[in-house]
Amino acid sequence: MEYIDCTTCEQNMNAFIENKLVGENVWQFITHVEKCSECYEELETRYLIAEALGRLENGESIDLRKELLQKIRYIKRAMYIHYFHEDALRIFEIFSMIIIVYEFLSFVSGYFGIVF
Repeated sequence: MEYIDCTTCEQNMNAFIENKLVGENVWQFITHVEKCSECYEELETRYLIAEALGRLENGESIDLRKELLQKIRYIKRAMYIHYFHEDALRIFEIFSMIIIVYEFLSFVSGYFGIVF
């Protein structure tokens, strides 16, 4: 996995806030924001402004800092599950191939009398 720099992180902030950042880009973004306090502060500021403006129109009370942390945690959890699922599928594919090769060799051995 490649890591992103602060400039790329800043370019992706609005997409993250609007839930338009997907795939590997989300993972790279979150990893950077968790390690870079300057980018996290910028993200927090942008998030607070974007959400506050929308909610003030509706008259809602808000705790946006807490919501931002929850959003990051939720997306990280979803990404962990996604990557775990991909790894599990790879392991299943490997076992399937082993079984297919074993069955093929058993068939060849039985049909032609070849011992492996």
